[in-house]
Amino acid sequence: MRQIQELDFSTGTLELLSPTDCVKDRLAAYYHWDDQQCLAQAVLVARAKDADIKEIARWSRAEGMMDKFRLIRAQLSRPGG
Repeated sequence: MRQIQELDFSTGTLELLSPTDCVKDRLAAYYHWDDQQCLAQAVLVARAKDADIKEIARWSRAEGMMDKFRLIRAQLSRPGG
């Protein structure tokens, strides 16, 4: 489920990704191109915001990337690391 928030400005409307969609976007680059910077960004967003880890796991499974997701989930369960 995509949740898009909108901020209205005099110049127009800015659509923002939810934390969950942001994490999925960053992980897509990691999963498909092994982009380590995107992995770090995904972990930072997931730690700082209320990302839906169950939805990210479901999406990762659909992408065929559960092995990589398990490694990320281990990183998220470590305090501060």
